[in-house]
Amino acid sequence: MDLVDVHAHLEHKRFEKDLDSVIERFKEAGGKFIIESGVNPATNRVALKIAEKYDCVKVSFGLYPIDALAQEIKAGESEGFLRSIEEFDVDEELAWIEAHADKCVAIGEVGLDYNWKEFQTDEMREKQKEVFRKVLKLAKKIDKPVVIHSRKAEEDAIEILEELGMEKVIMHCFNGKKSLIRRGVENGWSFSVPAVIARLQHFETLVGIVPLEQLLTETDAPYLSPVAGERNESANVAVTIGKIAEIKGLDGDEVAEKIFENTRGLFIFPA
Repeated sequence: MDLVDVHAHLEHKRFEKDLDSVIERFKEAGGKFIIESGVNPATNRVALKIAEKYDCVKVSFGLYPIDALAQEIKAGESEGFLRSIEEFDVDEELAWIEAHADKCVAIGEVGLDYNWKEFQTDEMREKQKEVFRKVLKLAKKIDKPVVIHSRKAEEDAIEILEELGMEKVIMHCFNGKKSLIRRGVENGWSFSVPAVIARLQHFETLVGIVPLEQLLTETDAPYLSPVAGERNESANVAVTIGKIAEIKGLDGDEVAEKIFENTRGLFIFPA
């Protein structure tokens, strides 16, 4: 069974002591590729180093919406975030990404995030949208798929993607309502399904709506574990395969083969 994790954060400190073992378990489960996702300059560069060490790891350079507005957030002296964020120049980082375009298979994760109180103003939301458009335009220029984060901002994210005519789109961990899922399907976009589908009904609903040809598997490791309270890791894409097979009434090997084919159709991997 060929497995692919199209979205993980292997640079996270929860993997610093046993990443070799995490990679080995993934391979033993049938894993072929993990796409390690950066969220800011520091993680983009660490992601590149991880990909250089492990042949099954590929890189997606990202600008997480929260990180991209670090300066504005710090100006408000926020204490609400779960991790520290460092200020950086968005344009400089986009230039770095363009210069290293041959090193990545995608741009992401990028998008919009309205979850935090700091983003409950029109001004801050517009600043997010401005950055989002910049990143999408770069992705089109260098012809890379985009991995979209859209927490509590699903409709706005879709509207901007449509506005810019984005075609190679992966909706990561999409939590939008059914009508927005269908809208993404109609646009020809893909949806990456996390292993937390094992305990969240929403993703079962999403899988029921989205054709198999537009589904991918992800973990968002170390987050979104299929078992509450446990660290997630890439081998758990097998859990997602099992659930998709159950919902679609198909054999697990058939589902895994199709999702591997879907992945190879979106991302340029070595043969």
